[in-house]
Amino acid sequence: MDGSATNEELLLRQSDILIADGEYEKAISCLDEILEHNPEDEGALSLKGLAYCLKGEPETGIAIFEEALEIDPFSRTVLITFADACLHSSMPEKSLEILERAIGYYPQDDGLVMLKQVILGARNRSSVNSYFN
Repeated sequence: MDGSATNEELLLRQSDILIADGEYEKAISCLDEILEHNPEDEGALSLKGLAYCLKGEPETGIAIFEEALEIDPFSRTVLITFADACLHSSMPEKSLEILERAIGYYPQDDGLVMLKQVILGARNRSSVNSYFN
């Protein structure tokens, strides 16, 4: 394994940690460094889209996810991260749409089906609670 691949892996892991810590700008900087050398890195694009969605810029995040899906429309990682980002950005319908797409590609993936059921359950509880409040 060459040094640049190792460096990119470390930057990707660091970006993931920074996102978890709410350090979105720092994560985006790390991801931009990866993408400068490998603009079609789906993992880096996916995390960058997530970071933008979590920092309150879902339009930018969605555009980045769509760019990643142009590279590989069947990327399970991108689809799951995209659905998660939409859910965190208060777009459950978009999240469900992306999960439906992923389930269409990976119908045997029980995790995708379970995630869809969790979102539907949460949406239904929210609807019931808003009805009674």
